[in-house]
Amino acid sequence: MQRVFVALGALYLIACGDAEPEAQKLPPAPVSVMTFNVLCSLCATKEHDPWEQRLDMFRDVFDRHDPDLVGLQELGPFGDEVGLMLERLPGRGAISFAPEDAAPYPDAAIFYRKDRFSVIESGEYWLSPTPDVPNSNGFATPQLPRLLVWALLKDKAGDREIYFASTHFDNNTPSQAMSAPLVKERTAPFAQNTPVVVLGDFNSQPSDPAWDTLTTDAGHGFAFVDAQSIAAEWSVITNQEPPPSYDLADRIDHIFVAGNTTDWSASSWHADLTVYPPNDRYPSDHFPIVATLEYAKR
Repeated sequence: MQRVFVALGALYLIACGDAEPEAQKLPPAPVSVMTFNVLCSLCATKEHDPWEQRLDMFRDVFDRHDPDLVGLQELGPFGDEVGLMLERLPGRGAISFAPEDAAPYPDAAIFYRKDRFSVIESGEYWLSPTPDVPNSNGFATPQLPRLLVWALLKDKAGDREIYFASTHFDNNTPSQAMSAPLVKERTAPFAQNTPVVVLGDFNSQPSDPAWDTLTTDAGHGFAFVDAQSIAAEWSVITNQEPPPSYDLADRIDHIFVAGNTTDWSASSWHADLTVYPPNDRYPSDHFPIVATLEYAKR
């Protein structure tokens, strides 16, 4: 009989609204993002150490910045290079072009913190006249297959969705100028209602036509905003003395935001020019770019 009364009491508390409340949703939080072209494992140069040595450098880069979302470029299909990065990015999941019936092509890849983000949907398209045909090219001659990998993520910190994408524009002109309108067109449906972050190696300086297309509203209903331009502070992170020069006008790796851009802010933006022993070399021919972003609305 006592158990009956206990059960009835619990039902009464629930009916009266005195039951234990549901777990509160996490409040909005800044998100740290990184873009980094890691220099392909087969791209041997006199200025850079072998891939096996650079893997340890990548680990240090990731550990020091501890980004929530990462876009990498120039990972290759040789072995499990995505898996190698996951070993150096613990607690993350990965999204890249890896079909079951064909060879993987992770030239652009996404890594996300699994305890904060879940994947709603994801996909890719190719920077070519036939963007839905895998491994296609054709914007320039010659041109490697280039793609954009995207994910619509559920962000538990703020109970909202975010569109995040990593891309690698080809270095042969006019591929950059022809890729930019395609990226604007494919991003536009998400930018209408969702915070958007698109980053990568655009092989385009701020003075180039592709940059102008990306950052100007020319028929797509929105324009990308360079995170560096809205950062409260920006700096070069380095262990070199004297610090090397860094010219913002020469950069080709960018972090762009879109979607109610007046609601975006950036507390910081950094270019990491750290070198590593024993030869005091950079881990790649590109520098990691890191920004801490905030979006005002849920």
